[in-house]
Amino acid sequence: MATSTLIQYLETTTNLAAGGTTQVGVSPGNRRQVETFLTETAITVGQLVALDGAKLATDASGGLTMATVITADFNSAPVRKMVVGVAIEAVTGTATSPQFIKVCVRGVVTGVVTTGVTAVGQTLILDAAGGAGACQGQATQVDEGGAAIVPLGPAIGYALTVAAAGVCTAYVRGLFN
Repeated sequence: MATSTLIQYLETTTNLAAGGTTQVGVSPGNRRQVETFLTETAITVGQLVALDGAKLATDASGGLTMATVITADFNSAPVRKMVVGVAIEAVTGTATSPQFIKVCVRGVVTGVVTTGVTAVGQTLILDAAGGAGACQGQATQVDEGGAAIVPLGPAIGYALTVAAAGVCTAYVRGLFN
């Protein structure tokens, strides 16, 4: 399940055995970390996923909770706020046939489901209105006295593009590490 982050290749060219170099692009420097989880539900690409806290009812050790994800949802029961990352593939699992799903737990992801408008660099949080698997930009909020209000949830990441058609490109902070 764990992706090693110890060895990183940061060069954009490589030496050829016959001499000379060749471009390898910028992808070797992509520090995105992807983890594989199980799911017993339908999850689509770009949705925020959360640990399945309901698994504690059948596995007090927490092992199934740490291995199983569901679509994140701010207002659903059981609580689905324990966001670990963004699904990078669409998968449908069932209770009798759980399926593997790849989740970006840190790094750049395109097509992240977003509600409302996001500005480049804006902190992203789980959508408080309950959009399934969606994030929203964290607005700067103050109370009547001008004091900052505690955010609705932890920062999931940062918007790298303005949301268009309900999706944006985002940097996921690394909540699972």
